[in-house]
Amino acid sequence: MCALAISGAGVAARLAARTRWAGKGAARRGFDDSLWPRPEKEQLERYAEAFYGLSRLFQAMPCQKERLGDVDLEELFRGVKEQVCADCERREHCWEEQYFDSCQIFYDVFEGLRSEGELTAEVGERLSAQCAYPELLTGVMRDDYGQARMDLLWSNRMLEQRTAAGEQIFQTAELLRRMADGFAGVPERENKIRKKLRRELRLLDVELQNIRVFVCDGTRTEIYLLLRADRHVCVSAKSVADALSECCGEKMRPAWNCRAAVSSEPVNFHFVQDTKYQIFCGISKITKAGELVSGDNYAFLQKDTGKVVMSLADGMGSGVAACQESEKVIELLEQFLDAGFPQETAVRMINSCMLLQNRWQMFSTIDLCMVDLYDAGCDIIKSGAASTFLYQGNEIEVIPSGAFPAGVMQQSDYESMHRKLAAGSSIVMMTDGVLDALPQEGREQCMAELIGKSATKNAKEYARRLMEKVYLMQKLQARDDMTILVGTIWEK
Repeated sequence: MCALAISGAGVAARLAARTRWAGKGAARRGFDDSLWPRPEKEQLERYAEAFYGLSRLFQAMPCQKERLGDVDLEELFRGVKEQVCADCERREHCWEEQYFDSCQIFYDVFEGLRSEGELTAEVGERLSAQCAYPELLTGVMRDDYGQARMDLLWSNRMLEQRTAAGEQIFQTAELLRRMADGFAGVPERENKIRKKLRRELRLLDVELQNIRVFVCDGTRTEIYLLLRADRHVCVSAKSVADALSECCGEKMRPAWNCRAAVSSEPVNFHFVQDTKYQIFCGISKITKAGELVSGDNYAFLQKDTGKVVMSLADGMGSGVAACQESEKVIELLEQFLDAGFPQETAVRMINSCMLLQNRWQMFSTIDLCMVDLYDAGCDIIKSGAASTFLYQGNEIEVIPSGAFPAGVMQQSDYESMHRKLAAGSSIVMMTDGVLDALPQEGREQCMAELIGKSATKNAKEYARRLMEKVYLMQKLQARDDMTILVGTIWEK
């Protein structure tokens, strides 16, 4: 991380204050967090402010126009006059003696082209009475108006792309700001844990060289350790986590990207607070009859924040083109969520990305379910996706979606909701090909009954049983790509 270039006097004063507090035993009497220097935080805040400024520039750009304005019509008038009226013997009569009548006829002709695509009989008669070359004039006006409409559509398309880029810049600024808040750390707690942990690690022949403690989301603890082991020992990260749990009074575990063992070279280790719940996921899918690949794609992502993401995307249509669109959406989701973007932000950025590159009008639904394994909270976001079913106890809740797929609207159109789950609850996600395989009347009710009959503790078996029942109802002939995701939550 880059260090912030601030005045040397300011740094010296803050470091001196920190040393003065530490020398007087401030850790025992209460540490003043505001005296702890945080150059990384300040640098990220500057980056965020720069991106905020850039996004404001994009927001200040001209807005889209739904129709041609007065200035555009004046430009059309001049073009038509140069092409038709320049050599006409009645030019002075039309544009000097009857200027206002000629302008009104021009406006009426353009209004007819805009609303009806052709001239009305009344306007045609007035034009024939006023103009010596009505057919030539009408043809030129129609061609020029069509070109102006095409230019307007392209201009709006460019403005859409600029707006989408501005949205991405703004969301990047938001992420940097949240990262800056996370760099605050908890210095007082670091000092307390450091003393205890050094004694515990000496017994394992491991040297603690540095420690950073963070409290994320107000409650969840994350700890970074710089460790080095004796050359003749091999200590696992799990053993260090056990010692760390004793020192901080919370159950800690190595993060997913953490090294497995401490080596003789100093290495950073990442530990997170252990979760209360765990989730098991299962998948079952069938490709549309006659197609080589499925247009559906899915992903399971487990994050060190204690959250598991189940995502499902259904590309419009079927075959390779649909597969490429849904695969692109899933890859972007994984990248944004893994980078730390909230799921609402990730969906908005994916929508803007698809607007920027969507030349061929290809779209994809987004079905996203994020489960917090600390408290079993479930956040669901749906953008054009099929219904999701929550099975808790003997009750099944249907969560429908009426939003548009990603890439259709300039402003992302999605529905977001939060649910509280319990141990033994199941989340059943599916593409529209599964629901379309059921009778048209009461599809959700029919699916809820099938979910209840297929229920089992094994998530993989759960998805397979449910897909079998749906496939049999189609007489083993899939009319569309079908994918079912099942996630079952259990307490550890």
